[in-house]
Amino acid sequence: MSSSLQEDRATAETVDLIACPECGRRNPPDARFCGGCGAMTGGSGEVRENIADPLVGQIVADRYRIVELLGRGGMGVVYKVEHVHIGKLMAMKLLHGELARNRTTVQRFQREAEAASKLSHANTVQVFDFGRSDGMMYLVMEFLDGEDLGDLIRAKGSPTFERAARIAAQVCHSLAEAHELGIVHRDIKPENIMILPKSDGGDVAKVLDFGLAKLRDHAGQMTVTNAGSIVGTPYYMPPEQIRGESVDARGDIYALGAVLYKACTGVPPFVAKTPMGVLTKHLTEELTMPSERSSEHLPEAVDRIIAKAMAKEAEDRFQSADELRTALLDFLSGAGISFGDVTMGRVSQRPTASPPDRATRAEIENYERRLRRKGVAFRAMLALLLVGLVALGAYGYTQFSVGEASMALSEEAEPNNAPAQANALTEDTALRALVGQRESLSIGDIDLYRLRIERPGFIDVRVTGIFNINLMVELYRGGQTQPLMVADSTSVGGAERIPFFPVDAGEYLLRIHERWISGTPPVENISDHYEVVWNLRDTETGWEEELNDSPSSANALALDVPVQGRIGWSNDRDSYCLTGTEGEVDVSVTGVDGVDLILRPMYLTRGSSSRVDEGAIGDGERRRVEGADLCVEVSAKRREGEPASAPNMPYTLTVTAAEEASEEASE
Repeated sequence: MSSSLQEDRATAETVDLIACPECGRRNPPDARFCGGCGAMTGGSGEVRENIADPLVGQIVADRYRIVELLGRGGMGVVYKVEHVHIGKLMAMKLLHGELARNRTTVQRFQREAEAASKLSHANTVQVFDFGRSDGMMYLVMEFLDGEDLGDLIRAKGSPTFERAARIAAQVCHSLAEAHELGIVHRDIKPENIMILPKSDGGDVAKVLDFGLAKLRDHAGQMTVTNAGSIVGTPYYMPPEQIRGESVDARGDIYALGAVLYKACTGVPPFVAKTPMGVLTKHLTEELTMPSERSSEHLPEAVDRIIAKAMAKEAEDRFQSADELRTALLDFLSGAGISFGDVTMGRVSQRPTASPPDRATRAEIENYERRLRRKGVAFRAMLALLLVGLVALGAYGYTQFSVGEASMALSEEAEPNNAPAQANALTEDTALRALVGQRESLSIGDIDLYRLRIERPGFIDVRVTGIFNINLMVELYRGGQTQPLMVADSTSVGGAERIPFFPVDAGEYLLRIHERWISGTPPVENISDHYEVVWNLRDTETGWEEELNDSPSSANALALDVPVQGRIGWSNDRDSYCLTGTEGEVDVSVTGVDGVDLILRPMYLTRGSSSRVDEGAIGDGERRRVEGADLCVEVSAKRREGEPASAPNMPYTLTVTAAEEASEEASE
């Protein structure tokens, strides 16, 4: 290997990746967590305190049990999960708080996730589900056992170009389907190409992170941190993306050409000592042919393919993924190399059978079809039971026109268990309703209400309890099938509340029903009513502003200025950050009846935190800590059979200078 090639490799590793001492995986230098084992690195490669993950063991969206942490990255946290109804394993990505908080980002995430869920090619990771649960945005996809191309190159060195071409041809298959649907990945790199082994010794390539790439690249522009640094690696960005211009399918072609360059030379096409230096070279420097930098002999055809894929101007590149794939297959054919399943058509069978414990799209679709068939049967049975009440029902329905009620309803109008039948619920008008006749021995009465919200704000929904029923309240955006928010903070007889949840203008649905327990028939109560009322509020001085569930979306915290907040739902975490303070401070949070609060001081620049949980249920917590660069998280301990939220009872968080606190104590 030449000395210049060795120097380029060393420089690339310095700029781009550092090794995690815990597991050895290389990570970007500004990563606070290892993408392989999840260990906190503090952005310097030094492993810090491993914080126990409170989500492990919890059930998200009533069907995904979190099994273990798989890794953390710039976009979110990835877990292995089990579908509790079909017993199959999947992977779930939870978006970081700063993304889940931004309304525009959430809307984009939903649009992109919907598009990604339509991708069916065998070389694309399959997306099964997405939505919001307990304030967390999630995306569920197939669970893969393999290693990404970046890890493969680092661990085993550069693959032969023949092997790299077979992998890239499969990536082209994936991209071709996406591009036809108008989806541009925008973040093709070795770490987003998963390599799975085949029984015959070959490779199956899976392209990851479709639908999330746009979140990193709004309207084709690079995302830049407050410090002005590029988020992610710059080694594979096309020139038009660096210039902030629109990026189309040919941008993915450029990135895949750069990936091929890295695969067959062991170094990225352009190397510099800083990320901005790399980006500048993409724009201005001529490409050194891969054959000049590879330690192995590369045919001239390899130079031609990669050079055309990486042309500075998009019109000079391969104009589609199919064109690049054809060039790769022609190379393999000309070299007398069999390329087998990389010639599969657009809609192909899976290259390898999934292990029996892994969920497939067919299994998920079969499960959902069974649910729909059951739902049809339940509705048919309910219709027969209601035949004798047709006249009364017709009279009640004529008093209410869906979405255009002439007056605010104060009593529920049945049937209202389907979106088209949802009762209009007017702001600040309480409505009385019953959890009445159940649909079956496993599904109880469902009440749906339509809310029209005229402006962005924070919705506050209150539902009174029924003495013998455990109520659940779910908030849906119009046209969406997954809830934005689920309120289930109390047990039988308790009231429920969605407290100050951020919403945009538009149409929403409230879904109220009993929390059903498998094997236990739902309760019917035709005499005791609940009441539901909602209103829209602006932010209130002295109160937390949701969603503030991570330090990156934290509320500002000032010395000697108390702030009130609520643990509004299960897994709610409230983050606050203090600025401009030196020396020691006393951090205290008042107790909340019935809930065991946890106080966690955190130092992001150091990558460390501590857990304060000395009080019992209903008690407050207090700790003296350093004030510089301090962030504070307030959450609640989950206990089996006990609530882990208290939407109606606020806590008060206060930070005072330690010297002042000591003087007051002595007086």
